[in-house]
Amino acid sequence: MKTFKLLPIMMAFSGLALADTVAVNQATVAPVVQDTILPQLSFAAQQARAAELVKQADYALAQEQIRQEQARKFAEAETRVKQEIGSNALLLSQATTRVYLDNEFATMWNDKAAEKAFLKEYALFAASGVSSKSAKALQQILNQPEGLGRDILLTDGFLDYLYYNKNVFKNANNWLYNLGSYAPKAPSSEQITKWTDAVKDGASGQFVANLVPRNHLYRDTAERVLAMAGGSSSAKSKRGKVAAGEVANNGGSFYKLALNAQRLRIIPSFNNGIFVNIPSYQLYYFRDGALALQSRVIVGRADRKTPVMYSKLSNVVVNPPWNVPTSIMTKDIVPKLARDPGYADRASFEILDGSGNKINPRSVNWSQYLNAKSTPYRIRQKAGDDSALGRYKFNMPSSDAIYLHDTPNRGLFGKTDRALSSGCVRVEKADDLATILLKEAGWGVDKKNQVLGSKKTTSAQIRSDNPVYLYYVTAWVEGGKVQTLPDIYSLDAKIPQYSINWGKLKSLI
Repeated sequence: MKTFKLLPIMMAFSGLALADTVAVNQATVAPVVQDTILPQLSFAAQQARAAELVKQADYALAQEQIRQEQARKFAEAETRVKQEIGSNALLLSQATTRVYLDNEFATMWNDKAAEKAFLKEYALFAASGVSSKSAKALQQILNQPEGLGRDILLTDGFLDYLYYNKNVFKNANNWLYNLGSYAPKAPSSEQITKWTDAVKDGASGQFVANLVPRNHLYRDTAERVLAMAGGSSSAKSKRGKVAAGEVANNGGSFYKLALNAQRLRIIPSFNNGIFVNIPSYQLYYFRDGALALQSRVIVGRADRKTPVMYSKLSNVVVNPPWNVPTSIMTKDIVPKLARDPGYADRASFEILDGSGNKINPRSVNWSQYLNAKSTPYRIRQKAGDDSALGRYKFNMPSSDAIYLHDTPNRGLFGKTDRALSSGCVRVEKADDLATILLKEAGWGVDKKNQVLGSKKTTSAQIRSDNPVYLYYVTAWVEGGKVQTLPDIYSLDAKIPQYSINWGKLKSLI
C-alpha cells in the first residue's frame, strides 16, 4: 500500500473529506503515478490529475455498489426460486434464476400450446437414454402442480433442451453414440434472450416449433415413440393394454426408436446432398428434392468405424493417387514389406522420405517398425487401375481424413455385410456419381473419358451446395412401418431406460 503525496492538492479542491479516498492500492490505479512526476507538473495539471483520480475512485465505488446490489437481488431471487420449487432440484439454477429475475418473476409458460410442444420434444429426448438428468427434470415437471414453481421447472427443462438442440449437431458422435457423455449446460445469453423476447411478443409457440426438425423421418419416428408410450391403443401387452405410465417396449424397440429419433435430428430434410446411413450400406444423392442416384457402399469395419459426420464435397479427383494413412501403413503395409519388400512394386507403392524423395523399399529394414506407431517414411500408391481409390476420389474436409472413393474390388459390393473398409466409404456407382458431379462442374462425358484415359491426376472443383451426411440410424418409421437395420457397430447395445410417467405426460400433450 502506498499513499500518494496529493493531500495538499486534494484539500485545496475537494475538502478534507477527500483525503480518506486518496490512499489506493497501486495495482488499481492505471497508469501508476510516480511521486517524482507530480512536482514537475504545473498547478493546473496537478489539479486535473487529482480530479481524475477522484473520478476513478468514485467510479470504482459506484461499480462495486452496483455489483453488491445485483448480488443481493440475485440471492433474493435464488431464495424465492427455491421456495417455489420446494424439494425439486434445478439443472441450470443460475440461468433459470436469471430468467425470472430479469423478467420480474413473470410466468413464461402462459402459452399452453408452446408448453405442450416443448413437453413432447423434451419427453422424446428424455426417453432416448441420452441424459438421465433430463429425464429426472421432466419427471419433476410432471409431478409439480400448476403454479409458479411448475413454470420455473418448465423453464429449467427448456433451457436444457435449448442447449441440447443447438449443440447436438456438432456433438452427435459423443452424445448420441457414447451414451452418458451429455451434460446439461446453460444456453448462451443470446439464445435465452431470443426466447424470452419471443415470450414477451406472444411468439413462444413459433419459437418452440422452430426447434423441431423438419426431417419427415424424425417426425414419423417421434410420433411412433409417443404412440408406444403410456397406454396407447397401439401399444398392447399380453393382458391387452399397456398400463398408463408404461411403454410397449417389445424387446427394446421403444428405447431403440427413441434413441434413433434423436440421431435423426442431425439430418435435415432430404433435399440436396449425399446421404449415407452407415449400417444400411447405401448412398443416396438428392438434387432439388429428387433422388438422382442410389448406390451400394462399403463402410468401415467395426475396429475402424466410419464416423458420423457432416461435411461438404469440395472436389472430384480423377485418377487419384493414394496417400496411405499412418495407421493403415503401420498396421497393414509395414508387416507385408517386412516379409517381402517386393510387395511395394507389385502394389504400385512408392516409399517417400520426409523430404518427399523416393526410397528403394529394399534399402529399409522394415522389421524395426513392426510395432511402431509411425515411421520416418510415407507410402503413396500410384494412380492406376489397381489403385485402392479406383478412378475417383470425392474429397471433403474431414478431421478424420474420411472421404468417398471408387474401388477396383467390385466383387465386395455383392456381400451382405459390407463393413469392410478402413473407415472411408467406397461407392459402387462411383462413375455415375462422378459423371453427375463433373457435369455440374462443366465437364462433359468426353472430357471425363479423355482425362481417365490420360492416367493423369486431375481435380475439378464442384458446386458448394453438395453436403455430405454420414449418419448411423438402425431404427426408424417410414411409410407407416418400423424399419430396422443390424447394429453393425454395437452402438445400441446398452440404452438406459429412465422412468417417466407417460400417462401423465400424454394427458398434458
